[in-house]
Amino acid sequence: MLVVSGIILTCLSGLLLTGIIGTRFSWTERIGLSFPLGMTLQTVVMALLDLMHIPLTSFSVLSAGGAVTFALLMFIVARYRGFESFRITSAMLDDWKQANLVWVLLIILIGYCEYMNFSKCMFFPPSDRDSLAAFDTLGFVAAQDHTYMRMSLFDADYNPSIHRAGGSIAYAPFVQMSYAYVYILGAETSKSIPALMYLFFVIAFYGILRRNTGKTVAALSTLFMMMAPEMLAFSSLSTTNVMQAIFAGLGIAYTASWLRSRNDDELYAGALLLGANMWCRNEGIVFIGAACVILLIDCIRRKSYRKGLYFTGLSLLPAIIWFIYMKIGGLYTEGMAITHLFWDGEKAGLIVNGFWSLFTNPIYYGWTFSVFAIFILGNIWFMIKRKDNLALLGMIVLSIVFYGLVVYHVDYVWDSIQNVLAYSAKRFFFCFVPMCWYFAATTQIARKGSEYIERFLSLK
Repeated sequence: MLVVSGIILTCLSGLLLTGIIGTRFSWTERIGLSFPLGMTLQTVVMALLDLMHIPLTSFSVLSAGGAVTFALLMFIVARYRGFESFRITSAMLDDWKQANLVWVLLIILIGYCEYMNFSKCMFFPPSDRDSLAAFDTLGFVAAQDHTYMRMSLFDADYNPSIHRAGGSIAYAPFVQMSYAYVYILGAETSKSIPALMYLFFVIAFYGILRRNTGKTVAALSTLFMMMAPEMLAFSSLSTTNVMQAIFAGLGIAYTASWLRSRNDDELYAGALLLGANMWCRNEGIVFIGAACVILLIDCIRRKSYRKGLYFTGLSLLPAIIWFIYMKIGGLYTEGMAITHLFWDGEKAGLIVNGFWSLFTNPIYYGWTFSVFAIFILGNIWFMIKRKDNLALLGMIVLSIVFYGLVVYHVDYVWDSIQNVLAYSAKRFFFCFVPMCWYFAATTQIARKGSEYIERFLSLK
């Protein structure tokens, strides 16, 4: 019962946070963003409680979460003098009023795929190596010790090798603390977190696509995104990569949507989601960096820097909290990054060839990158003449380049670059799956095609 109450409270806080961000989100987006943003907020609150040496118990985490939720509620009442941002209108039911058979079938297929994925999550306990060796175990022990910062596994006397490069202590805390949250509330398994994260992600992804293109194309793109084989397989596991992909993919999508619409609600949503992406995995900085470069170019062109500064500050806030947390708690690992300039042509060649082999491998990502390439070629004229989706393409390409630089500057003292590229790197590119499908669905040719499809399927 406590677990259910905690999840409802988390969703409510995330829903209220979307109301503070702005009033222009659809209800599909609000529902989809509620759990990812709410759980991010809850884990940040847990980190702050831990910093204040308040034991992480069911009473403390629910009380703190309830207090934050109440504060968000009061802020909305004060700012909007009511709940105008959550008003339900008849237009919100247009998809169902004007439904066509193809869209209905696609929604049924999406629902079936998600049902199978959710069932797999809940039926099978954590079993993958990374989860048992790190994430799920850390969450479970933190729940037992009532602290993450001072848990017994981080004690050098207990585990002298914990500070070696590559140790789990170096990972950002979102996944581990979210698992600790449900364990604290009495859950027998942490698998409800990946199950709910993916469920709400699918809803949010369809929601932002629906607002930027036709409902049938939005449903089709969502279904194809879900069917990326390797990402779908990992979505039911307890690892960090898919959860980071959720935050990074949605964050880039909302940032790109803001550059098209200039709706500030989307700018703040993009910043918070990209901040959560780094709260999930440290290398999430590559997506923040790519977005900031594109926004800087936009700020220079428009000769206005205020919103760019807002975006940068919001997106880096979770990382700043994490670094302060690590500093105060004495959580450190031996440096994994090579900080001096150097050139290793063989290493660079291995990375380029490894990345290319991943992008061209349909076994891992299905049609994702093939469709992405086709829509780049098909949309070239619009990108040159109208700069259509050019900013989004820039963020995707820059993210790939920055990811390559990160991989290049890691000192692989615990493994070889060949093994990393062969076995681990395939997970790095989960983040690009939703980005590429969002790009394809929102290009000029796709949106024009969507209008024709909707008229044809509606028999107009």
